[in-house]
Parts: sequence; structure tokens; C-alpha cells
Amino acid sequence: MSRKGQFSDDAVVDLATARSRLRSRAGKTSSASLKNELAKINLLLDQGFSSEARSRLSNLLSTARNDTEVLAEARLALSIALEMHGDYRMSLQAIATYEPDKAKAGLPVELALKLRVQIAIAYNYCGDHPKAISLLKSALRDVPNEQSAAAVYTALSRAYRSINEYPIARDYSERALAIYRQSGDWRGLAEAYFGIAVTDHLEARNEAALANFDQALKIIGDHPATFLLGKIYSNMAAANWWLKQPQQGIACLEKAIDYYEHSDHLLMAAAAYNNLGLNLMLVGQWDRAHEAYERALALIKQADEHDERVPMALDSLGELSMLRGDLDEAKNYLERAVALSSEGTNKWYACQTLRTMARCHIATGETDLALADAEHALRLARDIGDGHSIWETQLLLAESYLQKGDLDACAAKLSEQSEHSSDSPIVIGLSGESHRLHGLLALAKADPPAASQHFGRCVSIFELLGDRYRTGRAHLDLGRAYMLAQSHLAAEHLTRAVNIFRELGARRDLEHAEAALAEHDQTPPQQERRREAAIQLITLRLAEAVSSRTLLLRELAAVIRQETSAKRVMVVEPDEEQKQKIVIAHGYEGNEAHAIAEDLSAAETDASRERFAKKHDAKVIKLKSTNSLPATLVISPRNAAQLSGGLPLDPLLRVVELGMDVCALRATTSTGQGVDNHDGSAGTGLLPGFIHSSPEMTRLVEEVHQIRSSDVTVLVTGESGTGKELVARAIHALSSRREKIFVPFNCTAVPKELSESYLFGHRRGAFTGAVSDSPGVIRSASGGTLFIDEVGDLPLDVQPKLLRFLQEGEIQPLGEQKPTHIDVRIIAATNTDLEELVAQGRFREDLYYRLNVIRLRVPPLRERRSEIPTIVNYYINHYSSKFGRHDIQVTPQAVDLLMVADWPGNVRQLCNEVQRIVARAENGNLITPEQLSPELRQMGVPMVPPASVGVLGASAKDRSEVGALENVSLAEALEEVERRMISDALRRHKGNISRAARELGLTRRGLYLKIDRYHITDRDGTND
Repeated sequence: MSRKGQFSDDAVVDLATARSRLRSRAGKTSSASLKNELAKINLLLDQGFSSEARSRLSNLLSTARNDTEVLAEARLALSIALEMHGDYRMSLQAIATYEPDKAKAGLPVELALKLRVQIAIAYNYCGDHPKAISLLKSALRDVPNEQSAAAVYTALSRAYRSINEYPIARDYSERALAIYRQSGDWRGLAEAYFGIAVTDHLEARNEAALANFDQALKIIGDHPATFLLGKIYSNMAAANWWLKQPQQGIACLEKAIDYYEHSDHLLMAAAAYNNLGLNLMLVGQWDRAHEAYERALALIKQADEHDERVPMALDSLGELSMLRGDLDEAKNYLERAVALSSEGTNKWYACQTLRTMARCHIATGETDLALADAEHALRLARDIGDGHSIWETQLLLAESYLQKGDLDACAAKLSEQSEHSSDSPIVIGLSGESHRLHGLLALAKADPPAASQHFGRCVSIFELLGDRYRTGRAHLDLGRAYMLAQSHLAAEHLTRAVNIFRELGARRDLEHAEAALAEHDQTPPQQERRREAAIQLITLRLAEAVSSRTLLLRELAAVIRQETSAKRVMVVEPDEEQKQKIVIAHGYEGNEAHAIAEDLSAAETDASRERFAKKHDAKVIKLKSTNSLPATLVISPRNAAQLSGGLPLDPLLRVVELGMDVCALRATTSTGQGVDNHDGSAGTGLLPGFIHSSPEMTRLVEEVHQIRSSDVTVLVTGESGTGKELVARAIHALSSRREKIFVPFNCTAVPKELSESYLFGHRRGAFTGAVSDSPGVIRSASGGTLFIDEVGDLPLDVQPKLLRFLQEGEIQPLGEQKPTHIDVRIIAATNTDLEELVAQGRFREDLYYRLNVIRLRVPPLRERRSEIPTIVNYYINHYSSKFGRHDIQVTPQAVDLLMVADWPGNVRQLCNEVQRIVARAENGNLITPEQLSPELRQMGVPMVPPASVGVLGASAKDRSEVGALENVSLAEALEEVERRMISDALRRHKGNISRAARELGLTRRGLYLKIDRYHITDRDGTND
């Protein structure tokens, strides 16, 4: 508007044009910001904060409507976030629009492939496994390169695991692993090892599963992967449970819970708490189990009060109350659990709650209600098709009929059970329950000898599983049977039952055990059993224990303890070092059993074994097996090595030896992974003395070859330790000056005030201390090549003289009157940003342009990880020759850790690592991850879970310690926040600069500068 208040022509604004310009500007500025926001969201997913990620994705999806690439990536991230929460239908809906090929047209090839893979994964989790596999096979045909195929292989492994095709799943995981090994992709390697480990677990190869889970943990190291770490530890707990190692399982579940609780995955944490309660209940820590169950219930309700998992938490609490003898409280929990599960859609939960309710009815004597609930549970189990649930429910029906007094119906139900040969805890546990019911039925039929054998099996089984409660119950049942058959053996078992129930706090069972023990004290000895029948029953008992070698040997020890007058019984077998390892020991105190086992290991001859037997008053019996390792049975006192009535042990021992053969033949033969034998010659021929095989380094080699006939000045850039001097030497070796001298000069290796003298030389007396003439390195390199390393540190006052030499080819040493012409080729190198130094006025711009004629960048080792195996193999051979070693190899697992390490010192650091390994190795050694340096092993330890979202990311415990920032400016507040974050990161990583810098998103140098700026001195022992 003009001064007169009228609109001029120039003042008229075209609104359409203005809007177009604004949209254009917004598009240009928002595209980068949208991708930056997407990167932050993906980091949140890695850290387990999927709820916050979903919230931010909702905003991003509306903002990125016009950016098709960002929109597709955002929908992909949303699908992954929903999958992590178990919302599989919504996960599919989030990206279903990209299923048609035309919907992916125009997107980058890699992004289109990621969408195809995620769509297939979503279909797989929704139960449409054939379609998932078909989509993935189609994607596999269209992959642009082998590296892209790895993600498809990983997804195919998931899909085939879903349909129980474990060998195929393993094959795809191993294919993915082979590809990821070439690139050192830590996430891909971890996912591949996780897939192999899950397959191992599903195939009951649980020791191998634990090894592969552990390797996945090492690969992840301190990378942000909270959700994956939680899954790994949860699965490790399951593998430990199958290996009958509940204590190790408890430790794994506690770690899983730590990760889940520091993320948004409350339901995953709840499931881990429920499993923790199961393990704690198993080992007899009932108070802690109750706390775990309560926490599980609270987390489920916090996520969703109507979640279908609520009945399971109530069921767990009800079962624990029932075992403690609080039957009214148990009923309250279980009635709520049954009511809620009947309203839901999960039949397995409904079946489980009905079974527990039936047990409660049996405990209260309400037999008809127990039968009704068990029949209902059996119908559900058959609908589901779960064989273990059907077996467990039929046993429950048999117990209900037995309590009702219908012995024929009980026997009929027990006879319906088929033989199950498996080493799984579920099958072994149900087998133990079956023996308990057979024993109770035998007692009801007045056959205590048969009952005692069944109950004896129960003791062995539940001791093997580490189940404290059921072990106590088995001792009580066995004691009752012995009261009627062998009264002198009853007291020991009844006393054990009393002690176990008292320790657990199982009040109702404790009363029963104490009453039985009091009754036994007033019972006269019973009539001796017929010995022939006893032998048959004991033989049958041992024959039924061949599902596991460990169970068989434990069963033998239990039989000797129960059926002879032996005070001490021990079974040992050789370990990998041929030392005697204890399988089971009864009657020994403290470390006495271990001391005796060591004595036995030292007794290698018949004479020495006889001396051992006399020394310990023991009978030593060798158990030999054709197809497996032998075992040794030690019975003390020596004269107790016979059954009651003087019957020999030989028939029983032959049964055990035959059983050991059966166990060995049944065991699955597992093949260990071979060692990597990478070809160290790959890529060594193109440049003399230079190892290379990656595309990045191949391009560098090609550039070097292109300038081989030129004397042009070259600037080599790259981080410290990448091999810049090797590149310079290669350039010299290929040039026309290769027959002349190559002279290296490092600008940081001499005092700054002497740099000019070292470079250009001086005459005697030119300055104080110049007692003789010096030609200088430039004149020394005459006719050849001068390599000036760390040129960015050349003093500013010397730079003009170097510039003149580059321009004119002349130098004028200190003290000389005339310049001298020198023919030298210059190759300079730096690990600093010369452009930044020029901008700061610390490096001459004209010198920069003179040096930067040909610029070669040597990529850091982390950008060419595919070369690591080749470099490792080369230096193993090199140092083996130097140190006189031979046949040293590296396991693939160790190479994997080397592949994912950050290597801040690049090739130089890797070379030093290999040198240290070879120097300490012996001939024929196989290098494993445990033999790597402590720094690398520390990198292979997962980070502590990130703190819950709160004040400055502090945990709830720490929030009270974070002082309020009052009466300060914004700049001062930001500085205080930065100082605290740096201090916390250094404290978490025990002063490790590399790991703290990575967490904070800084370079090592940047972190050092901030430490100095904020005067941070408490660094907990800085370890670089």
C-alpha cells in the first residue's frame, strides 16, 4: 500500500502463486525433517518404546501425505510397531495398501522389498502361512542383489518355524547368516543367530540353542535393541527349563523383565513375570513367586483390564494358594479365572483354568465338581488338539475317579495313556504324575510293593526336574507305601516330606506328613515282601527310566538307596577332560562327594581302584555301554552292595547298561559348526602389500591404477589406522618412481619449531643446536616419493614454504642463500577435516588447493566389514609364521564378533588384536570368542536397559535425585542437562569413551571436548 493509502500494482499479491511457493518451500524443508523424524522413530522401536513410536507415526503419516517414500517407510514402521505389540491384524492393515505391485511403483527397490517382506510376515502372524511363504518366494526371485536376499531368508525361516518345518527354517536362517557375515550387519547377524537358536530349541537341541542365543547377545553388544534382548532372554529361560536348570532360567527371566519393564511392552513383561513365578514355585521360593504373579496381574491390568491374559495370572495365584493350603483363597482366584476365560476366545486358557479348578475341588473333596470341570477341560483340550493337555486332563480325571472310589474307571483312564519317550520336562513331569496315580491305585488295591516302585520313580523324576513340592509329595507317598511293605524304610521318606513341606509353607500337606510320621512310630514291622516280585518291579522301574541317561542313572542311585542298606551312593561319569563328574550323590556331606570323585579319577588301574575301595569302604562298579560313555557306581559301605535278603545287584546293573545303550542310540546326533577358513589371498594382487576385497576398496584401487603413470600430487584422507601410508606406498610402487626411494614424514612426530628444519634441511650454525648440515626429508627423497602424513598439523608458518615447493619445485634450507631445485613427488595424508581447518584459518587455502589435486579417501574398517575375515586370515598366517605357530583357526562365532565391532583404530587395531591372539595361542588352537581381548568381549555385553522415560530419561529411583533447574537461563539449563547426560553415560559405561559417545550421538573427539568444557572428572576409570 502506498503512502496515500492506495494499493500500487507492485503491492498486489497473487495468492495462488504465494501458496505454491509456500508449499514448495515447505516440501523442501520438510522432506529432510520428515526423514529425520522417521530415523528417531526407528530408534524408539529399537529401544522398545513402541507406544511413543506409534504416537509419533500417527503425526508423521498425516504430515507426509505428499511424500510417497517417507509415507511408505512410516507405514512400514507402524506395521513393525503393531507387530511388536501383538496386534497382528492391525499390523497387516497398516501396509496392506502396498500389496499390489502398482502400489509400490516409483518406490526405491530396497524399500519396496522391505514392504513385501513385512506384508508376508504380517500374513504369517495372522495364520495365513501358505500365502506368507508364497509372497516371500516371489520376493526372493526379484531381489536386486544377494545382500537383499538375507532379509527374505530370515522371514522365510520365521514362516517355516510357524508350520513346524524346522530343518527348512534352519537352512534359511543359516543362509541369512552367511550373507550377513559378509557385511558385518549386527542386526542381521543377531536375528539370524536368534532364528537358529529358536529352531534348536524347538527341535529340543537346547544346549545348542543356549550357545546360539548367547552368540546373538554378544553380537548385539551395546547396540540399542531392547525388545530383541528381552525376547532372547525369555527364550533362554525356556531352553534352561527344558534342560532342568530352573535357577539359570530364573536369572534369564529377571534380565528379560529388566528389558521389558524399561520399554512399552508391559504384556511381554507380564508374561515374563508369570514364567518367573512358575520357576520360583518350582524351586520352592513361594513368597517370591507370589510377588511375581501379583506383578504380572498388575501389568496386564495396566495394559488392558479385559485382556485375555488376566485369567492366566489369576490361575497362577490360585494354584499357589492351593499348594499353600489356603483353599478358600484359591477358590476365589480360580472362580474369577474360570469365569473370565470362559468369556474369552482362548480355549487353551479356559482349559488350563478348568484343570486347576478341578485340582482344587479334589483338594476340598468335591469329587463331582472335579469330574465335571475335568470333563469340560478334556473337551477343550481335544478341540485344541494339544496332546500334552489331553494327557494331563485324563490324569486329572483318573485322580477324580480314584478319590470317588471308582477304581475300575481310574484304571481305565490310566490305561488310555500311551507310552511317551521324550526328554522334555513336560513329558517327564506328566510321566511322574502317571506313576503317582498308578501308585495310589496300587495302594487302593492293597499292593504296597507295586505302589512303592511307582512312588520311587516319582521321587527320581521330580528330583531331576527340581520340583520341590512334588518331590515332597512323592516322599510322602513312598513313605506311606513303605509303612505297609518295608516299615524300616518309611521313616526316612516321611521325614523328608515333613522337612520339604515345612520349608515351603505347604500347611495342609505338612499336617498329612506329620500325621503319617506319628502313625509310623506306632506301626509294627510288616511282613517281608516276596523277593522275586521285588526284583521284577525294580527291573521294570529301571526299564521305564530310559527316556534320559541322566534320569536312568539317578533312578539307579535311588533304587540302591531305597532297596539296600547303603548309607552313601554316588554315580559318576567322565567329563570332556576325562575327569569324573558327579551325576547324583546321596548321603555325602559338604564337599565330601567331590573329594571322593577326584580320588576316583586318579584311580586309573585295577590296583589303584582296589586301594580306593578299601580306603573309602566302598564297592566300585563299572557300568559299561557299547554306544556311550561308561559310568561308575560307588556304594558304601562295601557290604551293602546287595538287595534286601542278599539278592545280587547284577540283574539290575545289566538292565541299566542296556538302558544306557538305548539312550545313546535315541539321542540326536548334533553336528558342531566348522571353522571359518577365509581365503587370505583375496584381493592382495592388485596393489603390492595391500589387502582388499570390498567394493569400496576396489574402487580405491582402480583410482590408484588410473594415476599410476602421473606424478600428480595426491591427498589421501581417512581415519587413523585405515592404511593411508599403505595406499601411499602402493601409489609409489605402481608409479615410474618405484625404483627410487619412498620417504615417510609425520608432521606430528617432530616438535613444531623444528618442522621446517626436518622438511627443508639446514646448514651448520643456521640456529642454536645446528651442529652439522642436514639435507631434510625433501632432499632425501630426491627422485622418489615423499609421503607427508598428518599434513593438517603442519605449523602455519611452515605452510607457505611447502606451497612454494609444490609450485616451483624448489627449496631453500635454513642457512643457505640460494634455492635448490628438487624432483620429488608429494603424497600428503590427513585424518582431519582440512576444509574445516581452512574455514578456521588454521590451514592455508592456497596450500589446500595445491594438495587437493587428486583426492583419495580410504574408508574406515566399519564401512568395509566384508574385508575383516580376509584381513584376519592374512594376519593369522603372517604372525603364525613370525611366532612359529601353525594350524591356528578362528571359529565363525569369533569372526562374527570381529565383524560387528566398531574398530575406532581401524585396520591397525584389528592387526594388533590378531597379533595378541596368535602370540598367546598354541599350535592347533581354535580361537573362540572367549579368547578375544577384554575390550571386544565388553562390547559383546548387552547394555543395561535404558532408563524409563521421565525427567531427563532418569529412572524412577533417580528422578528424586535430579535437582530442579530454577532461576537459570535457557542456555545454562541446556548446559546442565548436557553435563548430566554425559556424566550418566560415562558412569553407565564405566568410563568407556567409545560406548558413551555412541550412546550420546557424538564422536570420540567431540565427547572429549565436552568433558574438558564441563570439567567432568568423575569418569569411573576411563577405558578407551
